[in-house]
Amino acid sequence: MVYLRSDEISSLAAQTIQKYREYIGADWELFKVNPITLAEMWGLNVKSVDLGEDSDIMGFTAFNDMDITLTDVNQSDITLELSGRTIVINEALTRGCAGRLNFTIAHEIAHHIIDIVCGANYSVKFRLLPHFEKANNRYSLDYDEYMANQLAAALLMPDAFVEKAFDSLFGVKRLERIHSILDKMIFKKFCAMAALFGVSKSALAIRLQKKGLLGEYIFAGYESLLDIFPDTAA
Repeated sequence: MVYLRSDEISSLAAQTIQKYREYIGADWELFKVNPITLAEMWGLNVKSVDLGEDSDIMGFTAFNDMDITLTDVNQSDITLELSGRTIVINEALTRGCAGRLNFTIAHEIAHHIIDIVCGANYSVKFRLLPHFEKANNRYSLDYDEYMANQLAAALLMPDAFVEKAFDSLFGVKRLERIHSILDKMIFKKFCAMAALFGVSKSALAIRLQKKGLLGEYIFAGYESLLDIFPDTAA
């Protein structure tokens, strides 16, 4: 199998986005890529199946006609008859973060693009919840999944549009830090940028860091205020 370099992924994403703009007749610069429409452009069918919030499966895609048996939200076995152009999404994602749903669909589309470009010869690919390896303190990810993640990010957050939005919102070449509590005004702009592209804040932070536009990203809930501003009263 051929593996794509980062610059090749960026080029492939740019070509795809140009085709997408032509497909929807877009003549504006900043826009939110609709992953359902993107899938439609590639002749892919997106199907939702409720596997429940406890399932490790966020989505998967078939590259050949096949039957797959899964356990649904009611703990019943269901058999899906899939064509080789089918993306299946866990319906539980529709009840959570829209950005996570969009990224999962884009990730599966990316696998189809990689299969065409690289001759990956996939039969089926599952997108699972990240598995944390305690031994080496990191999340495990094979290179196929890494490529799909990078391409999905570039499809939902195209280079030129990210740079233009970043410059418009922040007016600097780079942010050294975004802290959800300590940098409130910056964080509000950051949230607006994530909403603009239809992605999660985590996905946007990683994208900005990959592009060298952001140093550290810290999302702290209000329960963290006690740690940030400890009670020093005697």
